[in-house]
Amino acid sequence: MRRVFFYVQAYEKEFAKAQMECYGEEKQKELACKRRELGKAKSRVREIDTLVQKLYEDNAKGKISDERYATLSTAYEEEQQTLKADISEMEAGLTAETDQAEGLERFIGKVKQITQPTLLTAELVHTFIEKIVVSAPKYIDGKRIQLLDIYWNGVGIIRGQSPKEMEVAFEEHIRNQANTTKTA
Repeated sequence: MRRVFFYVQAYEKEFAKAQMECYGEEKQKELACKRRELGKAKSRVREIDTLVQKLYEDNAKGKISDERYATLSTAYEEEQQTLKADISEMEAGLTAETDQAEGLERFIGKVKQITQPTLLTAELVHTFIEKIVVSAPKYIDGKRIQLLDIYWNGVGIIRGQSPKEMEVAFEEHIRNQANTTKTA
């Protein structure tokens, strides 16, 4: 956790850029496509309202039979209910996807408030970690290896430096910090 905090604090711009790149251009195009679909669905719901109203008026004026009115209105109402359910799902999906950028900003802000955590507390874990996924153990070259995926609140899995690169940068930071403390 200290390594991640150091990485975010020391390389904030690079961290934000890397996380947003993971979000990627493809994701942006996908979001635009979902927004268009949502707009079309909302437009169709309004159109169905108008059609049902006209259908009712035509039935009242005797232009169409009661049987035909019942058949058409049922079909329109079923379509509208399906569209409304789809709209709710689309809006929830879009909200979750657009929350990622805001979540990244909140995560960086929280990390800036923590300077050097010395004790791993339940509060700290709940504040920063959404979930930890532990993979099944594997044996590679006679060594037992078990992968962990840590999902951080607001950002998901942190991409950026490899664990070895992060370790080297962290150790260098600790050495520099120790040197400035000794000379002071």
